[in-house]
Amino acid sequence: LQEKPAVLDWVHNRFSMILVDEYQDSNAAQFNLLKLLVGPACFACVVGDDDQSIYRFRGAEVRNILSFPELYSGTRTIKLEQNYRSTKHILDVANSVIKNNKGRHAKKLWTANTKGAKPNLFYVQDEQDEAMRVSNILLADKKFNESAILYRTNAQSVAFETMFKRLSIPYKVVGALQFYDREEVKDALALLFLLTNEKDEVNFKRMINKPARGIGPGALDSILSFAPQTDGSLFAMLRLAIDQNVLSAKAKAGASQFLKMFEHAKTLLGEGELVDCANFLIREAGLVDYYEELDSQNSTGKVGNLEALVNALSSYESSLDGLLQFLEQLSLDPTTLGREDPRDKEGVTLITMHNTKGLEFDRVFVAGLEEELFPGRAGESDDDIEEERRIFYVAVTRARKELYLLCARARKIWGRTSFHHPSRFLKEIDSSLVHVQGIEPGTQHAGGYQGLSSLGEKRREHQSGGATPSGWGSDGKVLIRKGFGDNAKTFTMKTVHTEADGGPLFPVGQRVYSDSYGEGEVVTVRMNGDREVIEVRFSGGRKATFISKFAQLEKIGSE
Repeated sequence: LQEKPAVLDWVHNRFSMILVDEYQDSNAAQFNLLKLLVGPACFACVVGDDDQSIYRFRGAEVRNILSFPELYSGTRTIKLEQNYRSTKHILDVANSVIKNNKGRHAKKLWTANTKGAKPNLFYVQDEQDEAMRVSNILLADKKFNESAILYRTNAQSVAFETMFKRLSIPYKVVGALQFYDREEVKDALALLFLLTNEKDEVNFKRMINKPARGIGPGALDSILSFAPQTDGSLFAMLRLAIDQNVLSAKAKAGASQFLKMFEHAKTLLGEGELVDCANFLIREAGLVDYYEELDSQNSTGKVGNLEALVNALSSYESSLDGLLQFLEQLSLDPTTLGREDPRDKEGVTLITMHNTKGLEFDRVFVAGLEEELFPGRAGESDDDIEEERRIFYVAVTRARKELYLLCARARKIWGRTSFHHPSRFLKEIDSSLVHVQGIEPGTQHAGGYQGLSSLGEKRREHQSGGATPSGWGSDGKVLIRKGFGDNAKTFTMKTVHTEADGGPLFPVGQRVYSDSYGEGEVVTVRMNGDREVIEVRFSGGRKATFISKFAQLEKIGSE
């Protein structure tokens, strides 16, 4: 059109009206195309909401819709401010935040629907407490299909997925694979499985040349040809291939690096440094660099998923036993490692805020409302912050009836606890617009929990000012409330159990209590290698599998 004036004249004569929808998501090329298409006698109408322009990472330019009245003289702006989805209380929260953006057309959503409860703002201890708080609300009425959890990055799904599996809450991950089905997570798990079993040929083949380290099919065949001379140890085969010079110089260098990497990882694990070991393996294997490059090319969050996996490991004993427990629980759980789970065809929706645009749910949980997460670490320019604020606005306005905002005091960053300030967007919400529950980080006062926490108590503070772990007192006891009731039970919880007198730690028929599941009865006991595995049937018929040595179960009716 720019190079052929005759064609441009034909377009101007052919079209007298042009309508563009979703104009807030237009990019530079589309902006310039519209300028060309609109002739002297053409009527142009663009429809869009600048407050919902959230695809800057794809090239969308919010200024396209903001500058429209200046570029086209005589523009008439029609504001469609009545909202037919959300309650007034939800819109009040959305309006109170988005009004802080300077780059926007002034407007204020309103609705005739004045019914409904105020949104809730929960200050929780960490990502596990966040997931448990959400789970309690979901289990109270079991309206799973009408509920959605919105988060800023895909890596945040793991805490919810883990908790939901423990509690048999059906869920589906929209716009992404379930956490343990993601390629980068499978790669990291392959390294961990291989660390504990040097005869694991499947995972050895997956990772020996990923990322590329010069070990192609021919070199791999040469390595495996030493199998008859070993007891099946793949690392022994590597040593023989290196020592007997059957590999090219490049393949030999790659094989040596791979072997030394695992030798050092075993040393770290032997010293009781599980998180350091996992971090070392993932980085030394080149996965972080490899997936950082893919993230930069495709605007994905694969490195964040690697970090989330290390964070998940940090909840286990920092030893070989802890790693084995983690891997065995993955193997025992039919919902992980690629096995189909029919529960996931419906249930609670887990979705990023970007993917939720255009959707709506009766009940919405907006998770991870902390600085450096939302807004993210990279979002420090004014344009970045305004984009993040628009994302918050979109997330909040997905809710029809109920809205829950969640802010954690601490989260794991590469396996280490990191404390964060509440998101600046929470500071922009007038306190009269929400029910605040929990202790805001940096304050000494809390709103009432109103029975929503399964732990049912306000956080205690150490003399140093730091919060105790979720629900735990300094005496090692935990106060547990079931559902929304007021009757509390106190148990002394044991993290690791030991076998006694050679018999089953939890025999068939033993009544037990679980923080996650409630009361139940052991129905089967079996051995998986040298480990005792039990199955417990809880109230409602739900069943769960545990490794006895690590099960956080309290015997009922036992001394």
